[in-house]
Amino acid sequence: MRTASLTDTGSVSIPPRTTRGTDEKRRMLLRSLLVVLAVGQPVSSLVFDWLSPTTLQSGAEFSPLVPPGAWFAIWGVIILLSLAYALAQARPSTLTALPSIRDRVAGPLGVVFACFGLWLATAALGQDNPLGLVVFIVIISAHVVAWTRVVRARDELAAWNPLERGLLYGLLGTYSGWTSMAFFVQIGTVVQGSGAPVDTAWGQTWQLLVLLAASGLAVAFVLGSRASIVYAATVTYALVGVGISAGAAGLTLLVIGCVVGVALVWASVIVIRATDARHPAPTAPGSVRR
Repeated sequence: MRTASLTDTGSVSIPPRTTRGTDEKRRMLLRSLLVVLAVGQPVSSLVFDWLSPTTLQSGAEFSPLVPPGAWFAIWGVIILLSLAYALAQARPSTLTALPSIRDRVAGPLGVVFACFGLWLATAALGQDNPLGLVVFIVIISAHVVAWTRVVRARDELAAWNPLERGLLYGLLGTYSGWTSMAFFVQIGTVVQGSGAPVDTAWGQTWQLLVLLAASGLAVAFVLGSRASIVYAATVTYALVGVGISAGAAGLTLLVIGCVVGVALVWASVIVIRATDARHPAPTAPGSVRR
């Protein structure tokens, strides 16, 4: 029996499932998870307000190294940027056949978002709980990974629309800037909670050492981010807040330490940007430099 030819029947062939298709689904799932974790930040904040047996304290009345309560409004900005970027990168139209920088930063940013709730859980046990330091170490490590990948992909990011590129740089700059300083504020809180003095000569000395260490990490982040202005501005904001609390506590030496820290951060920004301007990194053929 003759069989009719299957050619030109108007039917559409269905390509077999490929590894690339499976990889795209996995990457889109990771991006969707990032949205869930971003939403989890304001949710966990509300849960903390409702259920936590303790409240977060701030200002000179609590510790000279903790900024005034109004300073913590920056968390609202960070959370909004987290939500905006997570939603922007989850659009199906942004998914490419090969992994992009959106996919490479989704993992470390997901870790950061998840740790926000973990840190609040440790804070519910007391602000001087040393477990909070462990969470901050994970957050800072994730930021290092994210910044490393973003800096390496600057040419790719130059092709993004300005709004989405601004969301990513704004999110990384504010989040890493605030948490890298909050880590040392937490160190000061833990040390103070263990009974260390804060207004004696020794008390001012150990707190000054904490500030100098914070400044050192900030300079390292400025180098790693290739002089992110947003990062430097956020660190400045944090150190000004610490300086206000230290001044209210009458600890002039700590105020000077904050001024030195700000100066070191901006000096690093100027040096790195001047160096990059003199010796720009080579670009790949057909790429656009930022």
